[in-house]
Amino acid sequence: MKLKLALVVAIAIFALEVAGGVLSHSLALLTDAVHVLTDVGSAALALWAVGIAQRRADARRTFGYGRATVLAALANAVVLLVLTVFIVAEAVRRFWHPVPVEAGVMMATAALAIVANGGLAWFLHRDAQRSLNVRAVSAHVVGDAVISIGVVVGAAAIALTHDAAIDPAVSLLAAFVVVGSAWSIVREAINVLLEGAPRDVDLAAMRRTLEGSLDVREVHDLHVWSVNDGERAASLHVRVEAAQLARSPGVVAEVKHLLRRRYDVTHCTVEVECDDCAASC
Repeated sequence: MKLKLALVVAIAIFALEVAGGVLSHSLALLTDAVHVLTDVGSAALALWAVGIAQRRADARRTFGYGRATVLAALANAVVLLVLTVFIVAEAVRRFWHPVPVEAGVMMATAALAIVANGGLAWFLHRDAQRSLNVRAVSAHVVGDAVISIGVVVGAAAIALTHDAAIDPAVSLLAAFVVVGSAWSIVREAINVLLEGAPRDVDLAAMRRTLEGSLDVREVHDLHVWSVNDGERAASLHVRVEAAQLARSPGVVAEVKHLLRRRYDVTHCTVEVECDDCAASC
């Protein structure tokens, strides 16, 4: 429901800023409109990804389709970075060939965009903490709001100084904001796809916790990764004393419980080993 609302609002803001950018001849406003266009794609991709992610696991996709949301977030961020290159090129061109700007239209349009984007960012904030996919959409929206604030300031400066070069300068500042938000999503999405450890998980600390809290002598071959936005998996080997081998099912249950409680690991594979035993289970 929230993503559907985000899509509708993004389309409305895009139409508003394109009209305002054309009427005012403002590159900064059209830059924001391009960013909003990626919001439209972002929300549409996110909705598609959520639908795909709800498919059940099968014989070929044993973990299900949850990573579709991560792929969508990565695609959104990459498109944003590519579009930013074109925006920067046009801004540089306008430094050499300034275009007169209607500051009043520019300011009014950006002010409306600030209100719409600010409200939408607040609406998405809670879900953005739990989902990389929603976070990608939210990052677009917050970026739009920041850019719109810059456009309002730039429009006021143009109205006071009549210096058309302020418009492409605002566009360049907006481009830096866009690159920062997009790159953070690219980095996190790639980490998930490469099955890297989640950024808030310290594997050394996890190993010490397991060895210090349970009947475990040693933990090795420890791997932790994100299956998708809300599911983490782990696999590890634990070494126990020979006397503890008989209760290995209990050790496995304790390890799984601790990892779920402290690290939100929802899927865990544990192999129990023993120094003095020929077999392990």
